[in-house]
Amino acid sequence: MRRGGNVVIVLVALAACHAAPEPVAPVTVVLAPAAPVPMAAAVRAPVPVVSEAEQAFRKALSLNQTACVGGDMGKCNDLGINFEEGQGTPVDYARAAEYYGKACDGKVPDGCANLGALYDDAKGFPEDKVKASALYQQGCDGGSNRGCNHLGLHYLYTQGGRAQDNVKAAALFTISCNKRDAYACTNLGYMYWKGWGVPLDFVKCVDLYERGCAGGDPNGCGNLGIQQEKGEGTAKDEILASVSYRKGCDGGALGACVNLGALYEDGRGVPADQRRADDLYEKACKGGRAAGCSNLARVYEKGLGVTLDPTKAKGFYKKACDAGDASACASWGALAKAGY
Repeated sequence: MRRGGNVVIVLVALAACHAAPEPVAPVTVVLAPAAPVPMAAAVRAPVPVVSEAEQAFRKALSLNQTACVGGDMGKCNDLGINFEEGQGTPVDYARAAEYYGKACDGKVPDGCANLGALYDDAKGFPEDKVKASALYQQGCDGGSNRGCNHLGLHYLYTQGGRAQDNVKAAALFTISCNKRDAYACTNLGYMYWKGWGVPLDFVKCVDLYERGCAGGDPNGCGNLGIQQEKGEGTAKDEILASVSYRKGCDGGALGACVNLGALYEDGRGVPADQRRADDLYEKACKGGRAAGCSNLARVYEKGLGVTLDPTKAKGFYKKACDAGDASACASWGALAKAGY
């Protein structure tokens, strides 16, 4: 989507402080010569430094393994998460699936949903959305928020053998959102924004995006920023929009990075800062967001905060084109025709 001028904005669809310096102590000098180091000590390999986080993850892994072997199926699910996310152990999708399956068989609904997500995302297995959908259904029926949310996505996008059903999708998102699933709240907010399966309601949409953002979904923050920037369902406030976009961008919502970059480029809600805008477009482009690449191409084509470079611009237009931006394809072609 576009707005003012040629700046591309993105609608995200469904889905640190420093300590005060210590006083400087006087420099200490050592006047006695160092004693000779015994050979055995000199050749001993250094002990690897294990971070505090890694120590904690390894401890959790060990405790989860013991509990799972002892019959605690909830801990088998947690053990699957350890292996899927590489917490205290290298990432191992096969072992994650093993423990998710054990948890699912042991009547832990999140185990079914988590196993379904591995099939859905082709992690360790060939993609199998039909199997994923059945596991989501099993998880949802047992009370898994993730199961209901992902099953709703299958109904929305006609995946896993599900017929397209916006009413069913919205109902499933509602179940999970009512149990404080941030991602489901964002997805339900989008349904109210579109009027899909529920009445069109921008005020309700904003409330749900706020809940999604507050619950930790970066796309909820990015979508909330759009509503605040446009003044749709809430008062128009570009300063608040910049705050929401920043939260979304910091959390990995690349569309929010593009939109925050546009605010910096225009000087709306934040001080004008073309270099900052360029950095945000670059971050989005590196993450595969077409609009980030398109805006970055325009920056190099016009020399906005960078050295004018039509050849580099052409490369970014091509990248945006490859990501699905038709207008970027035309710009790529025009620069190529001009000999760049």
